[in-house]
Amino acid sequence: MIEHTTTFVLTSTILAVMTAIFLLWTRRLEVESRACGYAVVVACGAMSAAYLLMAAGVLPVSTTGRDESLVRFLGYSVAWGAVCYVIETVSGAERRYTLTTFGGILLSLWATVGSWILAGAAGTVASLAIIAGVGVMVATLYGPLAREAQTVSSERTLLYGRLKNLTVLVFVGLLATGMLSAQNLGFTDAFVGQTLATYLDFVWLAGFGGLVLRSTDALSDAEDDRAATTETDSSSSTDHATSGAVQSTD
Repeated sequence: MIEHTTTFVLTSTILAVMTAIFLLWTRRLEVESRACGYAVVVACGAMSAAYLLMAAGVLPVSTTGRDESLVRFLGYSVAWGAVCYVIETVSGAERRYTLTTFGGILLSLWATVGSWILAGAAGTVASLAIIAGVGVMVATLYGPLAREAQTVSSERTLLYGRLKNLTVLVFVGLLATGMLSAQNLGFTDAFVGQTLATYLDFVWLAGFGGLVLRSTDALSDAEDDRAATTETDSSSSTDHATSGAVQSTD
């Protein structure tokens, strides 16, 4: 059986190559469309670094008789933050909705860690928190964010729908893997659980990068919309400041 350290190093290397490819792909985009591309690079790079640090045994925590690294969840936190940034940009939604989505994701991620460590009533609470976090994420993605995405261009609506489905499928898959692991229900051993999680990470990051970087029209429209909104807000602030100065003079 392959050692965890070997698997982690190999996974980190593959993700590093993917990060480099995504970076080169992003540099080929129009300048105004690169922000979302860089978010893809950050997500993939964060997980590559996380796997490398996992191989080094950084930030271990004892779970059911063996150590797991918290670095994986730090990497997930950064990477899912990048995903939420792209979702906000593409959908044109208010930031409070994407922050709510990100909050649900973080709750589920770190509650999973808690369910591995805690026992008894505390472990049950952590498991319920996982379900609550997923519920918040799904409700926001299919509720207000989806409604906002219907008001933008068809290219952006299509990209949002694909990102939404990918996010839900992969995230629920990762959490199911965590719940079925040896630390929780014990349906999978350490090797099988790690293999499933790694496979889902590859599917998630490759799918995320491919969907975003191929949707050049959606990215261009989203950045133009964001620039126009920023310019409008700036003009509004200037007008208010000028009005205030005139009133002070009077």
